[in-house]
Amino acid sequence: MKKVYLTIDDAPSKDFKDKVDFLYRNKICATFFCVGENIKMQQENVAYAISKGFLIGNHSYSHPHFSDLSIDEGKESILLTDQIIDETYKMAGIERPIKVFRFPYFDRGGDESGKDYESKWTRPESERNIYKRDDRRMALQSFLKELGYVLPLFEGVNLKHLSDKKMFDYVDVGCTFDQMEYFLGLDNAPYGMDKEEAILARIDDKAPYEGRALNCLDTTDIILIHDHDYTSELFYKIINKYIDKKFEFLRLFHS
Repeated sequence: MKKVYLTIDDAPSKDFKDKVDFLYRNKICATFFCVGENIKMQQENVAYAISKGFLIGNHSYSHPHFSDLSIDEGKESILLTDQIIDETYKMAGIERPIKVFRFPYFDRGGDESGKDYESKWTRPESERNIYKRDDRRMALQSFLKELGYVLPLFEGVNLKHLSDKKMFDYVDVGCTFDQMEYFLGLDNAPYGMDKEEAILARIDDKAPYEGRALNCLDTTDIILIHDHDYTSELFYKIINKYIDKKFEFLRLFHS
C-alpha cells in the first residue's frame, strides 16, 4: 500500500470547514499549513479542525516571498502566526502537539528578492543552492528553532528519489509531490496544468526521479495541495482519486 503524508497549504479558504468534514469522514490525516491573517477570519473553524484531529502548521502571516522581507519582518510574520495558532489550540482546548512551518513558495529567504528566487529554477541545477542572502536564510532557520519548530519524522521517504537532496537539512517542511492544482485555468501554466485533466493525470504518472512517485511503493511521499476557493471542486476530485488508489495517510510526529 502506498503511504503518504497529506499537507494542505494556504488554509483556511471559505470552504475550509467542508473540506475538514470531508477528510474526517474519509478518515484522512492531514496537516493544514495556515496563513495567519486567514486564521483570524475563521478562527472558530480552524479550532474545529483541531478538535477533529487535524494538525495546524504555520505558513506565515500574509504569504509573502521571504526573500522580499528583512530578517526582522520575516521573524514578525512567523511569530504573529505562531501566536495565533497557539490561541486557536487554546480555543479548541487541545495542547499543540508539534510546531511545523512551511515557507510560502518554499522561499527560505536566501535570495535577493522573490523575483530572484523564482528565476533560479530556470538556471542550471548547480546554481540553485547558491544563496546571496544566506545570512537571512540561516537567521530564519535559527528563529524557527528558537520558537520550538521541528522537522517531523517522515518515515519511508526514499532519498534517491528526492530532487531536492537537502530538503531534510532544514527545519521547514518541503514536499516530494506537488499536485500543481493551483495552475488551474492559468494561461502560463506549464505542462498543460491549466486543465483539470492534466492535473488529475499527474496522480497516475510514474516518474519517481522527476517528483512524481505516487505510483512507486518503495518511497513515502509528502503531498502538497492547496486550500483555495477557486480549486475547491477540484480538491474533492483529487482526494477521491487518492482514496481510489487506496493511499494510507500518515500522521506527522516529532523526529
